[in-house]
Order: sequence, then C-alpha cells, then structure tokens
Amino acid sequence: MSVLDLAIFLRIHRSGRGTSAGEIAQTISHWFKCDIDPREVEQSFPRMAEAGWLVRRETGMRATIKGRKHGRSHLRGIVRMLDQGTRMLDVAAMMSVLKLAMIELDGEHDDEDDQD
Repeated sequence: MSVLDLAIFLRIHRSGRGTSAGEIAQTISHWFKCDIDPREVEQSFPRMAEAGWLVRRETGMRATIKGRKHGRSHLRGIVRMLDQGTRMLDVAAMMSVLKLAMIELDGEHDDEDDQD
C-alpha cells in the first residue's frame, strides 16, 4: 500500500458512504497541499479492489475490513519511520498530532459493505 493508496483508503473509510474519485482527489489535494488528479485516484481503484482493500458500489468506492487491517499496519509504520528508531516519540501522541487515531481503523462499522 503506497502513501497515496493509504490516503485514498482513509478518505473512503472516513466518508462512511460511497465516494467518487473527484471527492477523494479534492480532499487528498488539501491534505498533501498539492494538486491530485482525480484520474490518478480512479486508476488506483481496480488495483486496490483486487487487493481486497476496496469494493465498488453503485454510489462509489467503499472500504473493506481487509483494507482497514492492512492500512492499520501502515499507520504504525509511518509513526515508527518518523521516530527513526529513537523511541522518543509517544506513538499515541504522534497519532493524535497526525489525526490518525488507530481506533478509526479498529472501530466497529455497521455498514454491510464493510464486511467484505
């Protein structure tokens, strides 16, 4: 899962509904402070669906449990990468600073799409 894939996944997961490439690109452009082409996001969908991280629905892409589990390990890795092995960063505090609470990907979801 690339950084862009993780951003796409988190945006879809957080929406709680089907999401389009345009909506995702707009949000990620804001997060990364650079232009993200919706076509680039759209091109990621088939690969991410094949990996089992996303499913396509009539309303747009939806996150899966498999994607949540996979994304979770990458969030931990980002914090450890920033820490550079010094163990000087408090992982919980860093997640708060990054606004990426692990609970978000661990939490229960009542949506049937999330069971894929």
